[in-house]
Amino acid sequence: MCMIILLTNDDGIDSPGLWAMKSALESIGKVWVFASSEDYSGSSHSITLTHSIRVVKVGEAMYKVDGTPADCVNIAINGIMPQPPDIVVSGINIGENVGDDILYSGTFGGAIEGALLGCLSFAVSCRSIGEITGDLRLVGKITSKIIEFLVKNNLQKQMQRTVVNINFPYFRSPAEIKGVKFGKLCKRVYGERALHFQDPRGRDFWFIGGKELKTNSYQISDLDSLDVFILDRGYISVTFVQTEFKVANPSDESEKLLSSLVSEFIKKEASQSEEIQEEP
Repeated sequence: MCMIILLTNDDGIDSPGLWAMKSALESIGKVWVFASSEDYSGSSHSITLTHSIRVVKVGEAMYKVDGTPADCVNIAINGIMPQPPDIVVSGINIGENVGDDILYSGTFGGAIEGALLGCLSFAVSCRSIGEITGDLRLVGKITSKIIEFLVKNNLQKQMQRTVVNINFPYFRSPAEIKGVKFGKLCKRVYGERALHFQDPRGRDFWFIGGKELKTNSYQISDLDSLDVFILDRGYISVTFVQTEFKVANPSDESEKLLSSLVSEFIKKEASQSEEIQEEP
């Protein structure tokens, strides 16, 4: 198997996770690296529209981008690569991205951009303790095996606009990884209040995101199927996340009542506007 692979991340081009992933992916394809020039953690799927984006070639098929992970993927596919990649890989992120975390994650955001542009995309993260993870080289090698398996099984034909979210548990030796489980997204939010401080001049500043996260099962009876609990049990969590938003469908009666309310309001505003125009 020899694929064209686009690799990005949100920890910056100097991240050890990026280099470990690049080394592993080179065994299965030609790797193009487009990575942010600095840390864009928490940038989600944001793209840069209000100013230019500087792109600097720093090696063979390797570029440093002054922008978000989504910028990196977009510019790579729509601007610089001679042909679209077969897959997009974003990672390895230092720290897990499970459940609602993916809404904030720049790592996941880069993978989303790849999926929206028609590529089979992977977001890869590793649980850390005090910024320390398991052996990133092993994480990269196992990820490449997972990717090979899924591509050989024609995943890209079965799941359009899907991101494969891969999370590794914290481990000290390879034997501690028990295997792979396909999981569902948990529901979790930062449990602490936003943290308020003042600088020496008395000006306020804030930090979002405390140390503790609150996990809510949302009436899911099989907790073992949730990604965060899969990690807790020492397994690699693989979750297939579709980029399509679900649309709720309120009742027809609610639609009629709301339409009537707005129509009456518009009539009233129009009437008042006509009265003002008629005044001498």
